[in-house]
Amino acid sequence: MWNISKNVKEKFTTCNLLPIHESDRDWEVALREANEEGEDLTARLKEELEEVKEKILHILPTRFIPYVENGTLNQPTLPKAVREDYLQWMKEADNEFEKILDNAYDQTMNAVSFLPSTVQDVFEENLHDSTIKRIQREGDVLHLYINTDGGFSSISLVHFTFQQIIAEESDNPIQVGQWLIYDELMKTEDGYAFRVLFDCPDTEWTITMKKLDANYYYRPTTFTRLLDIEMIDNTTLLEYFGQLNPNFRYFLITPDVTTLVKTFSDKSITIDKGSIKIEKNEMIVTVKDKQFIYNLAEYNPIDFIYTDVYEDPYGHLHDQIPIEKMEEAALSSDLELQVNALNTMYLNPQKSAHIINRVLKEVNITEENEQVIIHFVNHFYNKGILTEGVVEKYKTLLD
Repeated sequence: MWNISKNVKEKFTTCNLLPIHESDRDWEVALREANEEGEDLTARLKEELEEVKEKILHILPTRFIPYVENGTLNQPTLPKAVREDYLQWMKEADNEFEKILDNAYDQTMNAVSFLPSTVQDVFEENLHDSTIKRIQREGDVLHLYINTDGGFSSISLVHFTFQQIIAEESDNPIQVGQWLIYDELMKTEDGYAFRVLFDCPDTEWTITMKKLDANYYYRPTTFTRLLDIEMIDNTTLLEYFGQLNPNFRYFLITPDVTTLVKTFSDKSITIDKGSIKIEKNEMIVTVKDKQFIYNLAEYNPIDFIYTDVYEDPYGHLHDQIPIEKMEEAALSSDLELQVNALNTMYLNPQKSAHIINRVLKEVNITEENEQVIIHFVNHFYNKGILTEGVVEKYKTLLD
């Protein structure tokens, strides 16, 4: 029996279509801010109610319907008792949905225990907010590539292989670019069933098969660092490979091809049973006599490179700096070095108090380091180790 479904998701979404302020104080603040900005809050709330009225009337308990009909359900004039009742109803709907998701998770974890370790690894992560990158069908086998970069997973790309497919049901055809919102896996008598709720377009997709396998890949740490400093688009593929760890395996995974990178340097790249060429505005990938061309205005070749080794892209920020080098590092123009030094001080504030005060007295606040400095200054202030002069310098930044 499935827990998640399109109907369940739609019910939850509908229950939350008309949020309201929870207290008299919240309403006072909202009214004051609207008045200061010259906004007609009452009119705006009336429009918001009209926009969702038709949908919520189908799901609201009858006791709230009069307040929808007279337009006061989301107004500050709503009686307090009704407001609290409505908020409690919304909370119960949220709790009911959370319980459904918990049950789906439990069923998934039970089913996963019968599957290969790679599949277990994937479901230990969170697939929410990932997107379909590639769909490839071969008889009764489906290869589904899921890009998890936009989600909550340390994994960057998942390759699901659904084998000996028994059935596949969907109210819309699944397509590249769709967002994965919720998923659930079930153990069946003959194998497994997997259900996903996708967005854009809204779709409920269920596939039943005898076997399920998965491979997964990570972004090289260099990718994240280049992305953070906005250098991805200004770095060539050869320059990128020149910065990668030569001890790791790398894979080229495009919308059409998955292959091992055999050798690489900052001068050349070779792939298994094929070749890569970049000419003018195109990347040409040839594998087993098949040629695939990618327009560089649409694709960045760096986006096709993955590894099977995980490295924390921010792990270097936690490297502790020797105390004799701490002050120099904290005052350097290198933001990463600054953060390393401040992290070291963060872990030993009492021991480093004299250095912390010297650094904070001398450091220049820039647009680049402002948020970092604010975070650390408040931490050290709460530890009670800042001198009066330092407190005076940062008094406008202290919580």
